[in-house]
Amino acid sequence: ATVYPDVQSQNMDDATLKPLFFTIKFAGTLPKHLIEQNIPIEISVSIAEEYGCFAMPFVKAMSMSPAIDQWRCDITESDIECIPSHDEILIPFFPLPSTFDYRNRSDWEKLSKEIEKWLVQLDTKLPQWMWGRDAFWLAFVAAFPFFPRGTWPLWNPRVPLEGAFIEQWL
Repeated sequence: ATVYPDVQSQNMDDATLKPLFFTIKFAGTLPKHLIEQNIPIEISVSIAEEYGCFAMPFVKAMSMSPAIDQWRCDITESDIECIPSHDEILIPFFPLPSTFDYRNRSDWEKLSKEIEKWLVQLDTKLPQWMWGRDAFWLAFVAAFPFFPRGTWPLWNPRVPLEGAFIEQWL
């Protein structure tokens, strides 16, 4: 589904998108033997590419609770403002799945793509961005160990060929 959040003007030059709150209800019943297990639910949120350098969606999941302060939102009469702190930025590719095989180049290639997709949505001023850039290059080189020689796919130009790991590699 595509949704269109309301826009809130900040000043003459800038505007922000108002937060969206979703409720997801699950129809059906589960067999009793599954109830004691964690059941993975995958939810994906993205913003159109042309807006990605200006705004990034953050997803915070929690079981339904009447305690609204768990959302870490500032609520006033006219607005709800939810701003994640730097330590709340989710890293969706960690932990690695149990099926990840460090000897398999295609697993490293898939991981590098996941890191790249996450990385280009981050503000480059965040400490997670610098860490993510190095993690991207580590995964990329693991997938294409002859880089910069040989054949390898192009990466998103918003990920510069910079950072401690790749500079040592080159």
